Amino acid sequence: MGKTHFGVCCVCGKERKLTFEHIPPKKANNNTQVKNILHPLEFFESEKAFNEKIKEIEFKLGSQKGMGDYTLCSSCNSFLGGNYVNEFIPFYNGLALFFKKNYQAIIDNSENGYLDIRIQANTNFFRFQKQVVAMLMSTSKGIYKDYFKDYLLDESNSNFPSKNFKIIMNGYLDFKLSRQNGMMVGVDFSGGSASIGSEIQVFPLGFTLVKLEKSDKGENIDIGLDITNWSKLDDCPQKLEFSLRTYIKAQPFPYYITGVTPPRF
Repeated sequence: MGKTHFGVCCVCGKERKLTFEHIPPKKANNNTQVKNILHPLEFFESEKAFNEKIKEIEFKLGSQKGMGDYTLCSSCNSFLGGNYVNEFIPFYNGLALFFKKNYQAIIDNSENGYLDIRIQANTNFFRFQKQVVAMLMSTSKGIYKDYFKDYLLDESNSNFPSKNFKIIMNGYLDFKLSRQNGMMVGVDFSGGSASIGSEIQVFPLGFTLVKLEKSDKGENIDIGLDITNWSKLDDCPQKLEFSLRTYIKAQPFPYYITGVTPPRF
């Protein structure tokens, strides 16, 4: 019999029995066992430091369910799954197929480790963005739930807290990539610290929630597709064309920390 998980839901904030939340959704090719870092090494000063420390990382087998965690109550899990997941999966899986079919061509045309790809798609981007926010609530362990609870649990709510946050989306070509970064914490030398964002890096898309409060750096992160204002789009399928910065290899550093000049390995 499986272990029962109790805790605070990362969306509604109620203390309840928690269900497993797939990040990304299960039907987005996230249904196989993954490896977890046993002793995470979060930040490195340089490429040389990373190449040395990566040798020390120990892994253990993670959930057989796929990437994710016990973060949502059954009510929120059902609501989000019924209202947003089905709008997220077709574009996500379609992009994954496009990347696989054009893998070598993208690499051949890339420069400095990335390629800006012109994308045309037809989907409900309003609900797509809400699913992205829901996933980022889980990776951040619900620390931002008070900002986003109403936005997520009212399917028609378009009041994304854009004065406090923005969301950057990037493509990732490496289909072996499977990593969630979770919440990131910035520390200042006066002894204080502040949460500064949350991130998901998986093939074929990565998402970074940037907290603008108490973060001088946050305002300057603008390389990538800013999908914050997708909250203002009509709640229906529509055609959009946009440029998606796509990185050829996985980034060992969180995109937020490296900012506009991510290292290439």
